[in-house]
Amino acid sequence: MKFVTAVFILAILVSGCAIGPRYHEPTIELPQSYRSYQTLEQGESMVNLPWWKVFDDKSLQELIRETLLNNYDLRAAAARVDEARAMVGVTRSQILPQTDLTSSISRDRNSQALYPGLDRLTSTFTGGFSTAWEMDVWGKIRQSIRASRAEYLATEDARRGVMVTLVSDAAQTYFSLLELDLELDISKKTLKTRSENLDLFQKRQQGGVASGLEVARAQADYDQTAANIPDVERQIEIQENKLSALLGRNPGPITRTEAIEKEGFTPGLPGTGLPSEILKRRPDIMEAEQLLRAANASMGVAVGEFMPKVNLKNFIGGEGERPSQIFNGKGYTWSIGGDVDMPLFKGGKNVYYYKAAQAKWRQAVAYYKQSVTGAFREVADALANIEKLKVVRAEQEKQVAALAEAVKLSKARYEGGLSSYTEVLDADQQYYNAQNTLARTIGSQLISYVQLYRALGGGWQPEELKK
Repeated sequence: MKFVTAVFILAILVSGCAIGPRYHEPTIELPQSYRSYQTLEQGESMVNLPWWKVFDDKSLQELIRETLLNNYDLRAAAARVDEARAMVGVTRSQILPQTDLTSSISRDRNSQALYPGLDRLTSTFTGGFSTAWEMDVWGKIRQSIRASRAEYLATEDARRGVMVTLVSDAAQTYFSLLELDLELDISKKTLKTRSENLDLFQKRQQGGVASGLEVARAQADYDQTAANIPDVERQIEIQENKLSALLGRNPGPITRTEAIEKEGFTPGLPGTGLPSEILKRRPDIMEAEQLLRAANASMGVAVGEFMPKVNLKNFIGGEGERPSQIFNGKGYTWSIGGDVDMPLFKGGKNVYYYKAAQAKWRQAVAYYKQSVTGAFREVADALANIEKLKVVRAEQEKQVAALAEAVKLSKARYEGGLSSYTEVLDADQQYYNAQNTLARTIGSQLISYVQLYRALGGGWQPEELKK
């Protein structure tokens, strides 16, 4: 009993300590402001808004809700959270005594030389409760619990990261569909115009005014546009199939009610003093920090392997030569004791285990800093796209308007005999190309807002399924 008392006193004295390094957040240089950021738009900053207030398209909102309900990646991420939560319980159980209901039977042949008074053959039946408890004197188990809990929180942040990705992927694919719808509409209208041009040249050829070259050139332009239509339709189907997969559906058509020209973003851009807010909002950065905490705690576990292990053991039950003797008063037995194991030689296992834990921690530090740096780059890229594409779109809209007038004038000049057919066809070709370019710019402009919202860490708020 003196040994047990001494062990308990030792445990009380050191139980407040957990061996291993204390966690410190890595020092990283933060930018003072976002690069390529000049204009602060009116309205509440999108960094403070949930996705259903950022994306004002009802059809898109329904698609995002369905994605968050049915997507298989998100379901798998939720299952990983449940697994990690259960593993915290498994690790936490190690700090408590472990009790087993145990029984055993043995048949021994005794040495007559050593035990002449015993029967040569002896049967022994044992049954009772066995308890073992590894006392967490050095805090090794507590460090294991911290590591396990941090890994669980990392999976929760990873689940939020999947939600961010799904919201942004659904919105980006949806806007790509709207942009392709516009391209398809442009191609169909252009095909109608080129059909009229071809009819004009054919009539003029029949009247002896136009040449076969003019008709052939008009026919080639018509065929080019006719070929573009199924190609755009092919791209639309591919994007619809992609969005269907996000929705957890089989490939099929996607309902959309708004035209891309009616889409817009009313929330303002983040202020110049908010770069550090990304560290608090982005799930991937929060995940990286939790993994860093887990790696730090794992080093404490590795240090604990060098320290003595204090184990308490006891048994309460019965023992006899027959099973019936276990349960009578004569067979009652108990034992209590403990042991201390001090590692002396493990072939270097503990040393290498600690070195591996250190290397894992260095990996976690590098991954955390890479996540932070990558986040600032993504925000800077999205802001640059928003700033520059606004200017590009304004100039392209002027170009499209000018080319529309050029098409009208060139056709009037040709019919009046003041210009050649090439002027009409060239103006029409430039107008068609400029419209498609503008459509792609509008699509890229909308997608850049989606990318900014994702870069700022939006899209994982718990109210996302509320209408």
